[in-house]
Amino acid sequence: MKFRARLIAVVSAIIGTALFVYVLAQTGASEIRHNVSNLGAGFLIILLISSIRYLARSYAWLRCTAVGERSGERAVGFSALLRARIAGEAIGDLTFGPVVAEPMRIVALGNRLSVSSGVSSLAVEHISYALTSSLMVAAGSILLLAGIGLSGSLRTAMIIALLMVLSVILVFVLLIWRRVRLGSMLLGRLLNKNLKTSFSGRIAYLSQLEEYVFDFFSTRPKDFFLLIASHAVFHFAGILEIYATLKLIGTDISLTNAFILESVNRTINIMFTFVPALIGVDEAGSGLVAASLGIGATAGVSLAIIRKIRMFFWIALGLIFLFTRNDSKSKS
Repeated sequence: MKFRARLIAVVSAIIGTALFVYVLAQTGASEIRHNVSNLGAGFLIILLISSIRYLARSYAWLRCTAVGERSGERAVGFSALLRARIAGEAIGDLTFGPVVAEPMRIVALGNRLSVSSGVSSLAVEHISYALTSSLMVAAGSILLLAGIGLSGSLRTAMIIALLMVLSVILVFVLLIWRRVRLGSMLLGRLLNKNLKTSFSGRIAYLSQLEEYVFDFFSTRPKDFFLLIASHAVFHFAGILEIYATLKLIGTDISLTNAFILESVNRTINIMFTFVPALIGVDEAGSGLVAASLGIGATAGVSLAIIRKIRMFFWIALGLIFLFTRNDSKSKS
């Protein structure tokens, strides 16, 4: 499995690099270089805005931890979660996305949070993030359909994709509301009697994880509200970053179009999470949508490249956090 994951990551990186070179050649490397150089000291503003996203999701993670984990002498603090999030994100961006990033967040925490608590809290945070991101994608799709004259087949495809996103959101909400233990139930039914006995501990753990998720959404309204608010801040910061970046390089853009571009960015992050640093796919997607919005493909590709430069700044910081982490063993 590890070999297959690495192979997919390497192949994705090669294809992405080829796509990146092709997009640069098609849109004009000199114009893009000019746009990026125009940013100048404005890059510090981009870093400041992007830091809000890390702060927001770290606080969201904090609200998802058990109440007992946030108090006392051995309480996990916000700063520890922030360092762990940045460290995990760095490894995820360089490799295979969340598959690698999430375990690394727990490793980066050292002994500040038990493994079981780390997994449970990250599960809740990711469910909320997935739901809010899906709403973001749905809203962006609606604005895109309303604002651009798409051809019949492309318009139909967009509507089908929108309905699928809304259906996934509805299913998730129903599963949580009805407390359906889908994961443990499916795992139990798929395994034969002998394997079920061998995996009984893991099935029980998965069931406990599902129970933690259900209890969070049903019994912790304050944490739930702050969780959703944190993710709203995260998404708004993404819109603001796009708006500020394009304004700083001299491109006229409305907040509505910035919202659409950010929803496309969320879609690319979800669909191509296995591509290291989203190389190629971010540039291609942003350039295509920017051209459709009348902003220009060059501006869209420039936006993606500046976003990538910003990403590598946070990757460098994350690697520093990872190598200077507390190496003590985690609590059991």
